[in-house]
Amino acid sequence: MEITRGATLIGVFANGTLTNATPFVVAMTGHPMPSTVTLDSADAGRLIELSTDGGVNYFSPVIDATTTPMIAVALRAPVTHARFTGAALDTWRVI
Repeated sequence: MEITRGATLIGVFANGTLTNATPFVVAMTGHPMPSTVTLDSADAGRLIELSTDGGVNYFSPVIDATTTPMIAVALRAPVTHARFTGAALDTWRVI
């Protein structure tokens, strides 16, 4: 998977496309604060998880994913890693 950092869209810190359903981890070092993490996915198992301890432990914020194919999490505190789970060709972004 190729990760693009800041060059494709104005205000985007990093973005990419999932290649399969295997969870994909993004190191959040240097991400802007506050920021938003998004996942565009219609997959039933879609999930955004966050870590504050270097990627050792992850937690899932409460997300209402019933009405839209995009889920988003607003970050107002530092996180070290974001983990995205979805299906092939789903797109994720850190804004």
